[in-house]
Amino acid sequence: MFEQLKFFNRKWLSKDLQLMQANKTYGKYELSVILEPGKTLYEVAILDQLGKFVILPGIHEDYEEEWCDDVIPCLDKSQVSVIMKKLELLMLKEGV
Repeated sequence: MFEQLKFFNRKWLSKDLQLMQANKTYGKYELSVILEPGKTLYEVAILDQLGKFVILPGIHEDYEEEWCDDVIPCLDKSQVSVIMKKLELLMLKEGV
């Protein structure tokens, strides 16, 4: 599934560095995947239709905790693919 992502260069914060980013829409959610310069692992965030971070059970490991990070760091391509599959299944469950 990872191969479905189309990455583009994006300026990284206020620095002159470029990061790679891909976005994919799953119904009412948007998956954002980034790869920072010099890194080999990806970070993932899920956003709602208003562009706000969303934390979803089954995707965010610490969903049940009092505090949960909305960005999921240190993922390889296969782990990103698993998240993509879960979002696809969620979209089907919600009838989108």
